[in-house]
Amino acid sequence: MSFRVSRLALVKLLMSIALGLVFYSTTTWAKEPAAKSPAREEAWNVIYLSGTRIGFSQSIVETVEQNGTSIVKTFNVSNMKIKRFGQTLVLKQTLSTEETVDGELRQFRYEQANPPATTSITSGKVEGAKLLVTQEVNGKQKTSEQTWNPGVKSPAYQDRLLKISPLKVGETRSFEAFFPEFAKVGTVTLKGVNQEVTKLLHESNKKLLKVSSTQTLLPGIPTISYLDDQGDTQKVSMSIIGTTIEIYLVPKDEALKAIEESELDLGITTLVKVKPLVNGHETQRAVYRITIPDSNPAEVIPAGNTQAVKKIDPETAELTVVAVPIPETAKIEKVDAEYLQPTQYLQTDDEKVQKHANRAVGDATDPAEMARRMEVYVHKKLDTKDFSTAMASAAEVAKTMQGDCTEHAVLLAAMLRTKGIPSRVVVGLVYADRLFAFGGHMWTEANLNGQWVPLDATLGRGGIGAAHIRLADSSLSDDGPAAISGFAPLMTVIGKIKIEVISAK
Repeated sequence: MSFRVSRLALVKLLMSIALGLVFYSTTTWAKEPAAKSPAREEAWNVIYLSGTRIGFSQSIVETVEQNGTSIVKTFNVSNMKIKRFGQTLVLKQTLSTEETVDGELRQFRYEQANPPATTSITSGKVEGAKLLVTQEVNGKQKTSEQTWNPGVKSPAYQDRLLKISPLKVGETRSFEAFFPEFAKVGTVTLKGVNQEVTKLLHESNKKLLKVSSTQTLLPGIPTISYLDDQGDTQKVSMSIIGTTIEIYLVPKDEALKAIEESELDLGITTLVKVKPLVNGHETQRAVYRITIPDSNPAEVIPAGNTQAVKKIDPETAELTVVAVPIPETAKIEKVDAEYLQPTQYLQTDDEKVQKHANRAVGDATDPAEMARRMEVYVHKKLDTKDFSTAMASAAEVAKTMQGDCTEHAVLLAAMLRTKGIPSRVVVGLVYADRLFAFGGHMWTEANLNGQWVPLDATLGRGGIGAAHIRLADSSLSDDGPAAISGFAPLMTVIGKIKIEVISAK
């Protein structure tokens, strides 16, 4: 049998971290000599990031009989520790599933713990033609129904498939699978690439089958697995945000070795160095030359009321960014309801969120003035600035008043909605004056007078200048695309993008 680590959980971890945002792990299985019975197997894996050991995972799979039917139960837990701007982010993810021997999902439970934020939990059960999903954020549950296709596979199915029916070089297979961390179905595509010599942990090079795995929820971020002749996955590799994640099958004692302090700082290594941008956040207009190897920047970077993109060649574009100031006065025009509704991340009905909004606006009645005051309030009152949380919800932030850019962004977005001001969050790059570099960032936009106006509570300057490059936005709607998938553009450009400042004024 092959070893397993949940693939998307690792992606989710790094997406959340990279931004001041996160992501999922991978699942791989292999025989463990100490298995307690033929129907139960256990595996241990060690996780490396850019050559530095950051964590481990344990996986168990067993087949049981339930009412005359064989059911495959899997359990995976991963523990990771990463340094980010000098602080340590700790993440624990647990995924358990039940599926038929053909891989059809019956039920699951996915937990993500990232102290000091509360543990988020997503669980679900297939009942006939429906999937009942319960999501818990900040201790509050929300249950929904999805139409269910009985052919949809479990997230644990991929590795069993590769063991039971190994791929051949040049062969491609696709199937639909459910991803608990997104609470959505995506299409997985596997391709046998070639027989390749690769280095395993503490071992000499070995010739293995290289298999590429892609899925539609996070396109552009492939996972590479290396399988032996028995179909067992010996190594998993993934490139994201300019780094490489590698996961190896190891004995239990190797997996449980203490993680030593490392100089690797994910926050620092993902910065994009540029020539100094003098008074960047006071700049009203800036022109940048953007280069992304193997990608068209004009397709990656969206145009909008704050920026225009002009293609120069297949890998280069000219980006013009302009400041859109907070207006003196404003009216609220009709927008889609998703920008005003409470969500699991933007809890406008939370008592503490409402109290912060009331204190922030004071006697202001004009939407523009309320937005201006709320940006300053969040900047000043969220006074414990730390990088130990991947992404907390607004209600959690309202209670702890600590965090980094993601926490500033979601709290401000929720507070705006409590006052009837449409809001959304934006992910992209921001210029860091002290570091002479652009880094991953999240901020907020309010819809005033019918246009989206940027606000950045992390900086608290009364709007933003031309030193923010937007890559994606999200209403964080419970019914929309998975929040984390909307931030994929940042993950695909970090580590590859080059930025040249052409002019600024």
